[in-house]
Amino acid sequence: MLIVRHLRARGFTLIELLVVVTIIALLISILLPTLGRVRDTSKLAVCGSNLRQIGFGIQTYANSNADYIPRGPEPAYPPEVGPDLTGNLIATNQMWIGAEPWYPPRNQRHFHGLGQLLVTACPNPKVFFCPSDNNFNLSHSEPKIGSDQSAYGSYLYRQLDHLAEDFSAGKLDRLGTNEVDGVPIRVETLAMDTNSLGPKPHYYHTNHKAEFSNVLYRDASVQRYANRDNSLALPPEAFEGVPMNWDGVLAALDQLLTNTDYAYRGGHPAEAPRLEQSE
Repeated sequence: MLIVRHLRARGFTLIELLVVVTIIALLISILLPTLGRVRDTSKLAVCGSNLRQIGFGIQTYANSNADYIPRGPEPAYPPEVGPDLTGNLIATNQMWIGAEPWYPPRNQRHFHGLGQLLVTACPNPKVFFCPSDNNFNLSHSEPKIGSDQSAYGSYLYRQLDHLAEDFSAGKLDRLGTNEVDGVPIRVETLAMDTNSLGPKPHYYHTNHKAEFSNVLYRDASVQRYANRDNSLALPPEAFEGVPMNWDGVLAALDQLLTNTDYAYRGGHPAEAPRLEQSE
């Protein structure tokens, strides 16, 4: 006689399900920060690659232009309208000057700074935008290039800022040497991540959450530094008095570039000598 027994499958108890859910939640809490760090590290690497390509583009441009680096045109804002953009001669992330009425007509619809590489040695616009740019400059600014609206990239580009007397009008191999607190510091920095910690929304712009900065040097090498003591950012206090007084921002730009020049030979930007501030 054949006896058939029906076996009922045993399900999970509530306690067992809770244990499984707790383990999964614990694993997620462990993995998510790790995945976030991996993502951030990947973006830092892409950003460094962008700057390296820009460096090669500057060298190519210089080879075709009697060794001069791309710069200009002259400052975009007249003094009576806004900052006289001595700042734009120091360093700028502006790539294209639109046709806004506050720009002098002679400067409207003109490539500016690194933007000149777009029509010469570095035609891929995505290279000029960091993947961790908090201002979404790639989606906002890339379509404006060539239009009546100004466009900005992710990288602060040096346009012959506080060069010493021995410089040769922006020649790549003769950018000069500054002496700060008795320390000779050769001009080496060409571009870097933009980290500006001024009031939101107009003066706050960071790459890599202002925690790190990639710096492009004139030999096309790229170094990555942690942003210790805001040595790689325009600090909040630099914006006191803005927009009526830009002296603090201009001084901070000078210090920022001095910091990265100093670090080229070794050490960290935070260890650079401080520029004297006039009272």
